[in-house]
Amino acid sequence: MAVQNRIKKFIEEKGISRYKFWQDTKLGRDTAYRLCNDPGYIPTGSVLDKICATYRVQPGEFLVWLPDDEPCFEAMTDSQIFESEEVPKINKHSRNQSIDQAGGIVLPFERRSA
Repeated sequence: MAVQNRIKKFIEEKGISRYKFWQDTKLGRDTAYRLCNDPGYIPTGSVLDKICATYRVQPGEFLVWLPDDEPCFEAMTDSQIFESEEVPKINKHSRNQSIDQAGGIVLPFERRSA
């Protein structure tokens, strides 16, 4: 498993119950609870958008990518997950600058107009 969701830990750190997460985000009940119970369940773009808009956060706050040879996320501490270089900060005033700030890499959840 390469990408995992951290919704359970995210809401626990904010003191939010699973029920409140469901109500706040206006997600379907099954989707909200599955996100909390199954770290292998990766949300769709529209679900990511609802979570990010509700809590005003970037997807990196509750998603993590691990190489296949890494141990399961549940067994890792935050310091182990983030001991590599920090994720570049995105200037909230100009989404176009995120390409330059990420070293020429287009971030996967960035919205771009045609």
